Amino acid sequence: MRELYKRLKFRQKLKDIKVWLYANRDQKLKKLMGMLNLKLTGHYRYYGVSFNGRMISNFKLLNRRSNRKSYTWEGFIEMLKYYPLVMPKIYVSLF
Repeated sequence: MRELYKRLKFRQKLKDIKVWLYANRDQKLKKLMGMLNLKLTGHYRYYGVSFNGRMISNFKLLNRRSNRKSYTWEGFIEMLKYYPLVMPKIYVSLF
């Protein structure tokens, strides 16, 4: 039962981020990536405890800023060199 609750909560967080990205897609890329990194850092700090590494690393972002794809994968990887996303990590060790 607890595992089901975790999965549902995780899916809701992904939906929340998707809605937030959609609402803020007109922002400049530098500002958008900065705000997204703050949100990701908060998520990692809240959920970053021992044995939860797999779930926080599953929190991924899809590239969509218009009705068509903004980047090819190569372009997206290149953009991430200039505006890297924060990497998930464990902030609290329970042992």
